[in-house]
Amino acid sequence: MTSETTRLPPLVTVVIPVFNDEETIAAALDSAIAQTLEQIEIVVVDDASSDRTPEIVAEYAARDPRVHLLTQPENMSGFQARRTGIYAAQAPYVLFLDGDDELDRYAAAKSAAAAEANRSDIVQFGIQIIYPDGTSGGSWEGRSQPRYGELFGDEILLKLFPADARAAGQLWKYIFRTDVLRAAYEKLPADGRYYRANDLPVAFLAALTARRYASIPDKLYRYFWRRGASTLEATGTEAVDFQVSAIDAFEATTAAVRDAAYRHSDPSGLLGSHTSARLSVIGIAMKWALDTRDETLFRLGVDRIRKRVGKADMVRAAVRYQPAILERLAEADEPILLGARPVSSVLITAANITTGGVSMVVLAQAAFLAESGHRVTIAARRAGNDITLIPEGIAFYEVIHGDLADRVETWAEICTREQVDVIIDHRILYSVDWHAYVMMAAALGIPTIGWVHNFAGRPTYDLNSMHGYLKRSLPSLAQVITLSPLDVTFWKLRGVQRTAYLPNPPSPMILGAEDEIRRKAAPIGRLELIWIGRLEQHTKQVREVISIAAELRKLEVDFHLRVVGPDQPDYSADRLNAAAEGAGLSNHLEAVGPLHGSDLLAAIDRADAFIGTSVIEGYQLTIVEAQSRGLPVFMYEMPWLVPVQNNDGVVSVPQGEADALARKIATLATDPESYQALSQASLEAARRFLDVDYVTLYRQLVNGTLPAEYSPAVSLENASRLLDLTISFAERHAGIRQRLEKAERTSRAAVRRAEAAKTKLAHLRRQLTQIEKSRVDVSRAGRKDAGSSRNSLPRRAVGRLRRELGRVSSNEKRKVRVAGAEIRDGVLVLKLRAPKGYEILDAQLRRQVEHGFTTFPMALSLSSPGTYLASHDSHKGIKRRWRIAATVRSGDVVKMVELPVEYNATHTGDGHLGVRFHDQATVQFFESQS
Repeated sequence: MTSETTRLPPLVTVVIPVFNDEETIAAALDSAIAQTLEQIEIVVVDDASSDRTPEIVAEYAARDPRVHLLTQPENMSGFQARRTGIYAAQAPYVLFLDGDDELDRYAAAKSAAAAEANRSDIVQFGIQIIYPDGTSGGSWEGRSQPRYGELFGDEILLKLFPADARAAGQLWKYIFRTDVLRAAYEKLPADGRYYRANDLPVAFLAALTARRYASIPDKLYRYFWRRGASTLEATGTEAVDFQVSAIDAFEATTAAVRDAAYRHSDPSGLLGSHTSARLSVIGIAMKWALDTRDETLFRLGVDRIRKRVGKADMVRAAVRYQPAILERLAEADEPILLGARPVSSVLITAANITTGGVSMVVLAQAAFLAESGHRVTIAARRAGNDITLIPEGIAFYEVIHGDLADRVETWAEICTREQVDVIIDHRILYSVDWHAYVMMAAALGIPTIGWVHNFAGRPTYDLNSMHGYLKRSLPSLAQVITLSPLDVTFWKLRGVQRTAYLPNPPSPMILGAEDEIRRKAAPIGRLELIWIGRLEQHTKQVREVISIAAELRKLEVDFHLRVVGPDQPDYSADRLNAAAEGAGLSNHLEAVGPLHGSDLLAAIDRADAFIGTSVIEGYQLTIVEAQSRGLPVFMYEMPWLVPVQNNDGVVSVPQGEADALARKIATLATDPESYQALSQASLEAARRFLDVDYVTLYRQLVNGTLPAEYSPAVSLENASRLLDLTISFAERHAGIRQRLEKAERTSRAAVRRAEAAKTKLAHLRRQLTQIEKSRVDVSRAGRKDAGSSRNSLPRRAVGRLRRELGRVSSNEKRKVRVAGAEIRDGVLVLKLRAPKGYEILDAQLRRQVEHGFTTFPMALSLSSPGTYLASHDSHKGIKRRWRIAATVRSGDVVKMVELPVEYNATHTGDGHLGVRFHDQATVQFFESQS
């Protein structure tokens, strides 16, 4: 250091706020003193450390006059320590350095030179993130690098703190003009003490104040992850308060931002950036304050945050920035109960409005509630709605745009606009994000009733983990409505005490034709049978109609079975008709596709009996529809169903006994008296359901005054029946583990073969390239030589290699495989390819655990011939590696296999979630932001 340089005023002040940094402050100071720019001063502000930190700094100050030690009289927070350092600064520019980090030796020189050259108020530079194991890099470091070269005026804040993005306001990745920092502090409380995230409010207001921004790519700061204590999880009350104080720090900017909005060129953009940053801070506070297994501490953290920001903003922050914690928040949430206020406006929501069973329930409910004097709104969560079905006078919305956070915000807007008093949600069993909507509604003071549209054993039958999710989330509902007393017992045994059951309302189709109800005449001649439902194998077992028809033919019954319903991903009318033809039953069995309204009613009226083959249902409204037209019902047993209780118009046999069911049906042709008795019993059973006063029932429901009979007490008898049914569902899948293990072995072998094929393919391509080059060289040698024997060998080799190349490529394409993955609005979508002659019936994600497998069924749709899309809500199973299994059909052979991943399979994430493949065998989805 020359004497001339010593006399020059500093160009850069390095401000180092410290508190109990005795183990790292020396390294930090060494990095500051080693700066190539000698025109610096180093201001260390000690925030009342209780260790040797101030003594160490004093030793450095004694050796180097550029080092100055300032001490706070008491611990006043890093926010105040920085304030002290900024106001003590003698230089026109300020760099920040934490006591546990380090500066690159060129940090001051390069950043100050950029600021001077561009007359910038802020210059951002690159950073290096160093982890405890000494490694660096990664996606977080990548996202932390400068994104913009130059910015001016009001766009600086809008770009550095974009709306709907996580706020990143670390002061140490910038050099600031000192006056800009002082102006930012002038807008903040002079006596504010903020112990967590205390740099963010300063960075935000500095960006708002600055007029010129520049950046350089050089990595000039070394941030040591977890070297300090600021990111430790909550381990006590003080730790919870420390994490929650991050919210107080950023809330201090609100008044200044609102005032600036009046003068800003884009006031809505400014307020949007501020709101996003605020929610991001709330999310950070929740992430760390609630990161505890101590339930008392968890609830303390929830209470502290809720008192600061309100329940609605907690939900907004969790949905957008911390979705992993949302489910636990729902578990701890206190529901808004029914009956707290008069109910005038009811919002009913379902996946979508079509001609399906749940949609018919929704439409009937809407009509009954409107009849009882309520204002009714229907909201669909998916596209593809038939708005012609919406009754006149009922408002309709689609909540389908944007990600989950956007949709929840739309939900809140609908609730406010329609002044909703109660919500009825019909997606409970088939969605894993409904709790976000329930929590937002509760934040607005609106209770939600959840409608469970299938038997409680459905997750067991599906081999998925929904039971755990439902046990945790159902208590957040004001009321759970199931479809049978047995369901009530199940959920009460699971701890969900606010559970009742109600009959599903009749569909509008039969409500409009009640005056036509009459007993059916006994069949004469050919027996006309009808099966109605989705052509799905998994639960409705549509293929059973082939077995029943075959048994009826053996009994020499003259019959015709009409199968009515829409195609599904795992089965279709064309497949059923082809199977019937293959079994020689095409004259007896016909799948006709979907029928609706009067066409469906006419088809029912032409039939003599209704056939049911389902293995599990919640209510099966088609039974009531068929019986309302006088049809006897022949079905596989589902003893929990309310429509079959005390119903003499129903004849049932054990599951899968097609021969027994056929014998029961055969009696219709020879016993007219029995038929008419069954028909009369069907009419009487249907009348009981049609005569229910649904208007009164729904009024009681939304007001919380349902009679106690709809919520029966738990009984040992029902508990025993539930246990038997649960075991029966589990035993239906006996051997699946062995099949899956075999599929896994097959998959591993397939991966090995695929790798060998890829290696061979690459080798053949290299050979082909060399030979093609040889042919070109020969051709250049002249026509005479080109026709000589020297060229015949390459020509023969080319042909041989092309044939081999084609064979290897063909072998690779003959496998059912995964061709790609992407995240769409928080949903994992896999692209599956099946070669010609193969059909994918269903798909699932699965992972081996200690006592078996955890599986997630995937929704399957046919995208184009041979290409399927399998989707799954990616918030369930995040970070885990999942194998992809599928049930595949080739001819008459159906088997479950694990699917290999194509070598060049694509994978694309969205703004919040990423997805990748491992070893051509597993898929993993993960949070893509820190």
